[in-house]
Parts: sequence; C-alpha cells; structure tokens
Amino acid sequence: MSQPIKDGKVILSEIEGNNRFMEGAKAAYSMVTTTFGPRGKNVRLEKVFGRPILTRDGVTVAREVYFSDRPKNMGAQALLEASETTNRIAGDGTTATVAMGYQLLRLGQQAIAAGIHPMEIADIYRKDEQLALDHLKTLSKETKGDQLKEVATVSSGDPLLGQLIAEAIERVGPEGGVMVENAPLDNVEREYIDGYYLQSGFQALQGGKKEMLEPLVLVFNKRIASSSDIGDILGKAAAAKGLEPGKDVFKFLLIGNIDAAAYDQVVQLINARQIDAILLKTPPHFGEMGKDLLEDIAAYCGCTTIGESTKTKQVGLSHVGYVNRVVASKMEATLFSDKTTERMQVRIAEIKDQIEAESVDAILERLRDRVAKLEGKIALFKIGGATETEKEEKNFRVDDALQATRAAYRHGVVPGGGVTLLQLSALGGLSVYYQKALHSVIRKLFHNADPDRAEIMLHEALAAESGHGFNLRHSTKETVDVVKAGVIDPTLVVSEVIKNATSVAAENLKVGATSVFEDDVQNKIVDNG
Repeated sequence: MSQPIKDGKVILSEIEGNNRFMEGAKAAYSMVTTTFGPRGKNVRLEKVFGRPILTRDGVTVAREVYFSDRPKNMGAQALLEASETTNRIAGDGTTATVAMGYQLLRLGQQAIAAGIHPMEIADIYRKDEQLALDHLKTLSKETKGDQLKEVATVSSGDPLLGQLIAEAIERVGPEGGVMVENAPLDNVEREYIDGYYLQSGFQALQGGKKEMLEPLVLVFNKRIASSSDIGDILGKAAAAKGLEPGKDVFKFLLIGNIDAAAYDQVVQLINARQIDAILLKTPPHFGEMGKDLLEDIAAYCGCTTIGESTKTKQVGLSHVGYVNRVVASKMEATLFSDKTTERMQVRIAEIKDQIEAESVDAILERLRDRVAKLEGKIALFKIGGATETEKEEKNFRVDDALQATRAAYRHGVVPGGGVTLLQLSALGGLSVYYQKALHSVIRKLFHNADPDRAEIMLHEALAAESGHGFNLRHSTKETVDVVKAGVIDPTLVVSEVIKNATSVAAENLKVGATSVFEDDVQNKIVDNG
C-alpha cells in the first residue's frame, strides 16, 4: 500500500532566512513602486491565459509577485498582506504601504547588523507609529469646496474622472452604491439611477427596451419549468389582487429562473392578449448571493419570494409585489417604486448589520451595493475604451479613486504630494530609522516624477514652509501650497499606510529562525509494500 509521507521541513538560520526574506521584499518593492505617484508607470502582468493586464494599482501588482524560493516569497507575501490590509480599509495607498514597509524593514535590518536588538527596534517603531498617528489627527481637516474632486483626481490621475467620481459620491453619499461595468464606449460615462438596478435584462429574443407601468411582481427563488405551474401561479396572483380574467389584461413582472416550457406558456398568454409581461433573468450571481439578491428584490417590491417550499396552491397575496414602473432591455433593468415597505426597511437593517461584522473587502462591496440598490441611490459608471486592456486599466483607476474619495468624505483630508509624510518625519522624538524611512518613500515618489532631480526635490521640500511641496502632475521645479493646488490625500489612507507598514516591519524584524517546506520531499510517495 502506498501513502504520502509527511511534508519535509527545512530550518534556516536567522541570518540566512532574513537575507532571503529581504530579497523577496526588495523585489516586490522594486516592482510595485514603479507605479508610485502621478508619474508612476504601468506594470505589464502576464496571465495564464489570454492577454496581459496593464495596471498602476499597487496591490494588484503586489499580488502578482511570487517566487518559487520559499523564504524569498515570504518577503513578497508579507508586503502584500500589508498592502491588502490598506486596500481593504482605505481603498488606496497600497503602493505607499509597500514602499514604507520595505524601507522600515531595510533600515531595521541595518540597525540589527549594527548591534541593536530586534525587539528594541520593533519597540522603537511602535512608539514612532503612535507619535505619527497622534500628530496626523492634528493635520486632518474636513473636506470642503472642490476637495473631493481633488482627491479623486489625484487618485485616478485624470481630472475628468475626478470630477465624475466626486459628483457621484456627493450625490449618493459615502455609503451609497457606485457600480462599475465595462461598456462599448470610447470613454467613461456616468449616470444616476433612482430605482432598483439589475444587471440582467429581459428574457426575450428581440432587442430594444420595454417599459411597463404598475405591473404585479412575482419573484421566483426556484426554477419554474412547467407550463401548467406558471399558468396556475399567474392565475392565483391575479385573483389575489382581485383581477378578473377576460375583463382585465394582467400586467406582470416576473423575475427568476423560468425555463423554456414555462416561458413559452407566458409568450402564448401574451400573444392571446390575456396578459402582458416582462420576464427578467436571474441576476448574474450564484449560490447564496443569487438567492440573497432575489430576496432583496422581493423586499423592494413588497412581497415574499416563491421558493422551493412554496406549493402552487399556496401562492397568495403575500407573494404579489408592486412597482410603479419597470424599464428593461436585454442587458439591464430598473425597477421604480415610491413606496418604502416595512420589509425593505428590515432588509436594509439586516444587511447593514452584516456590513458592520464583515472584514473581507469583496464581500463588503457587494453588501454595500445591495443596500444602495434597496435605497435607490446608485451611480453607474460605464467604462469604455478601444481595447479590453484599456478598459481594465481605467477600471482599476476608477475603483481606487472611488475608495479614496469615500475615505476623504468620511475621515477628512491632509496635504498630499508627500507633504504630510515629510511633516511627520520632522516630529521631535521620532527615531532616525523612522525618519529615514519616510524620506526614502518620498525620494522614490520624486524619482518617478523626475529621476535627475529626486534628491534636490527632497531637500527643497524639506526646506519649504509648512504645507508646501511639489504638484507632481505639473511641475518638479518649484514648491507650491499643495492644498491650494488641489493636491490632497484622504487622512484614512495615510493612517493605514503608517499602521500597516509599521506592523509588517516590526513583526518581521523579530524573527530569529525560518521554517520552510523542503520542495524535493514534498510530493514523494513511500511504498510500504
């Protein structure tokens, strides 16, 4: 009988493990910080299948840095964790997190080599972190005037996108829904939707749009396959609302999985002028998420879903919903209602409770979108471009800018362009290591803007009066009042950069040995006869 042996492990000494760890961290730093700042460059990322991705999104680049050398890979993955944490909480600042995290690691290793105990360096970093965060609070100001637009412009690198994004956040609020989808356009368009928006359209062969006023709504949380079942359900729904066959033309909005035989029956009833109907396909989500969305739709329409346990004879008034109007095409649909039902209020409260308890950013975004749909506050961005690669790159920038603008709306702003980090570096009581790390981060930012003047720019920025630095989108020759120039950062972003960069450095500097899998043992099979 054959069975796999236990995975082998190799123990590396403190020096070897840390040296190889730092090799990986340095490689990740070099790749990710290529994108740093308004004059950062794209990174081309090969995918297993299809075309490459072009992006300036730091965390997206960090996710692609992976090494077969296990200790080296640990260095890259440590910086990725810090970057992803910043992305989850603040939505921007992922490149700055990698930059600062690496510099703190590098300088900490130098201090250890000079004879300072790792635990002492970690304690120094933690004290520096608290000092910086305390002072950051005094620098933060609430957003006013055009500052949301300025934050969005800095983050997206595009004034037009910045304006569209800021206007959207101002209209729907920081918790409002912002949806992004690719579209066959040349550029980026934005529209507002004051109803329940569905990214699925009607189940029909023809194109164009169909609009219906005051339909009865049925939401199916199960597959409807039988022609007799759909006929009976429609009849019971109409009767529950007091409609009489032959006297009234029943208008229905049917949402869910309606199979071919049932669909054909509905078409026959439409052609016989007994009913009029719009059949909407199930929203493009699977598993529990798809079921949750159908329950949301039912709550918006003031009814309960017809689920697996609902027998046809049980269909009654509680299963029949209502909207004032529905507009549908083959690709999308919007429901409009002027009623706020108790079911909808309960549903919104339940989802908001889930948001409070959730930590996974992808799930958080879906939950926020669900609340926004139910509240009817949605801004829809349609991303266009000549190629899918161009659309994808714009999509990354729009997403980052949306998150940064939300953060600025909620938590305020500080001077941008590296000015805040430079101000923090001048704090009395800050260690020389932390100060040098902050300077190195800004030096890299300036290097991407003007390699020949990076060192000069750093000295000029340090010597400039408070609040003055470089507007890197326009000039590297003279300092300006960055806030007046519209160069500002969300306070939350800067805070998370400091927290997560310090955390990854302080904890990894305290490592005294490294254990990794031994690759040539890992997949061996032992034959026990």
